[in-house]
Amino acid sequence: MSTSNLRTRDPIRTCKKTYTNYRSFKKYLAQDFNNRCGYCDDFDGWIGGTSTYHIDHFAPKIKFPLLENDYTNLVYACSFCNRFKSDDWPSEDHTISVVKDKGYIDPCDAKYKGHFERDLYGNIIPLNNVADYMHNKLQFFLARHRIIWNLTRLKIQLDELEGLATRYKAEKEKYDKILHLYFELSIEFQNYLRYLLGENFQDGT
Repeated sequence: MSTSNLRTRDPIRTCKKTYTNYRSFKKYLAQDFNNRCGYCDDFDGWIGGTSTYHIDHFAPKIKFPLLENDYTNLVYACSFCNRFKSDDWPSEDHTISVVKDKGYIDPCDAKYKGHFERDLYGNIIPLNNVADYMHNKLQFFLARHRIIWNLTRLKIQLDELEGLATRYKAEKEKYDKILHLYFELSIEFQNYLRYLLGENFQDGT
């Protein structure tokens, strides 16, 4: 089965500001994490944007209160991953995040992407024991992750085709092929929405 990377862009913590309340970092976290949950990579735009996403303390603040406002310990996270992870931590040391294959990989660690991949349908697949622990604890198996990934993928591809159509409008053969692909992808998008919304969807009029 064909697989792909969990995410296309890795998050990088770049903010150098300091605040006495970690909530003040939210807009910087959203930018640094590409408006995606650090753990599952769900795009925040499908469920209300920044206001609906949480700030997770990678090493829980209840165990390590000195890290509460430390930007290097913060993760932009969807409400599901944040709540499922909660205060779970495998050690008494904030620098030890994995013990006997149980624990968490920092989403900004360059090795994070090597722990997971996606199958053809967008399901998140763990590739080792630590990833398996995170997969179960954060419930990466929920359908919502597959659905959001597919909606995002289709939207990005449609946007790319729109750009190509504008670029090659004067070259009829290329332009016609692009329009044909755009039409096929639009049908796939509509079919996927129809699958998600079911036969009970009504326009409200």
